[in-house]
Amino acid sequence: MSHFGVLSYGGTGHLNSLSALSRQLMLRGHRVTFFQRPELEARVRQYGLEFSPIGKVRADKNKSSKSGIADLLYRIKRITDEIEMYLREAPDVLIRSGIDALIIDEVALPGPTLAQMLRLPYFLVSTSVPHNFGWSVPRSLSHCDNPISYFSRLQNMLLQVSVFRICGPVRWKLNKHRKQLGLGSIRELQKAFPALAHIATLPECLDFPRQIPRTFHYAGPFVDEHARPSVEFPWNRLDGRPLIYVSLGTARKIQPSTFRIIAEACVGLGLQVVISLGGGRDPKMFEGLPGDPLVVSVAPQLELIKIASIVINHAGINTVLEALMEGKPMVVIPITHDQPALAARLARLTVAEVIPEKMLSTKRLRLAVLKVLCNASYSNVAREIQTKILSTYGLERAVKVIEEELANSIEKSADSAFAGEPFEHIAL
Repeated sequence: MSHFGVLSYGGTGHLNSLSALSRQLMLRGHRVTFFQRPELEARVRQYGLEFSPIGKVRADKNKSSKSGIADLLYRIKRITDEIEMYLREAPDVLIRSGIDALIIDEVALPGPTLAQMLRLPYFLVSTSVPHNFGWSVPRSLSHCDNPISYFSRLQNMLLQVSVFRICGPVRWKLNKHRKQLGLGSIRELQKAFPALAHIATLPECLDFPRQIPRTFHYAGPFVDEHARPSVEFPWNRLDGRPLIYVSLGTARKIQPSTFRIIAEACVGLGLQVVISLGGGRDPKMFEGLPGDPLVVSVAPQLELIKIASIVINHAGINTVLEALMEGKPMVVIPITHDQPALAARLARLTVAEVIPEKMLSTKRLRLAVLKVLCNASYSNVAREIQTKILSTYGLERAVKVIEEELANSIEKSADSAFAGEPFEHIAL
């Protein structure tokens, strides 16, 4: 059996997916250790996984009071600082841990360079729309009555260019260290030292038609209900009306006015609204919302989605996939990053109504909710997608790819004239 090291981004969705994959590997007899900042240790260990700290506890806890381009520049600075810290401190920790292979979150940007430094085979995992597919919304799906704002497009473009397409300050920081190590440019990495496989939690049925490399695999959702911590919830306050579950994620604070608009839009429709704040705010701040929705800091999301009629969300990949696994149609309010790209895929399949955050109003949202509730085609499509997703067995498929590709690489390495040399000599 193998010892896998996991390099993950610290966001909840990323940790949930990679923890589920890690638990599945453990059930197959493998050993798995997460390498992350010490403040995430409790969150990882609650899943029964091993943990090895990298760096120190971050003082600002990933919060920024900035907005717009200033916020983007702040985040890029944080990314470059994080890269420098990982490349400085992680190698010794990984060597001491005796890792056989790395599982690298696609947004854990120093990961492939660390793998190349240590000559460790590695796997890339996309927990959302893969970045090399692009996060731009196709023009054919940019409806004239629901345009993505110019500023949102500009911000997404800068984010992709500066971070995910490895240009600008991120590339400079990586290349500085790579040059010192004699590894060549970051642009040469995938040719010189490629991943054994690139695995995505995005199911193929949600994506646009495209040609993919042989080493890319659509797996499907990594969901492990048994790994989720139990969450207290006032179940006695559910009154039997059709339920609308609302979750706008945990990664960004949403304006309070957004939750008010959602509550107002559902008044008088004979529905009960449950709003999860994602742990970011005190529910007491939202007392007195129109229609008296049930507002909680954190909700047992999987259980509530199972009994919901529709799910209102931010087009975050985890909530979207969990809703579709239960055959639930949606109204989505994409805000930033990959969310417009995922919302475009949902709109194409007619499983959701899409209202960009900048276009949100009580009237638009009310019409969207009624359209999804009253038009059976949304539920029918959701159930069709549910059948396709459940048939993919995402976790099992991902583990099979990892085990087979690692075994093949070891066998080829042993048979190769380059045995003992860097993994770039293996023909994948």
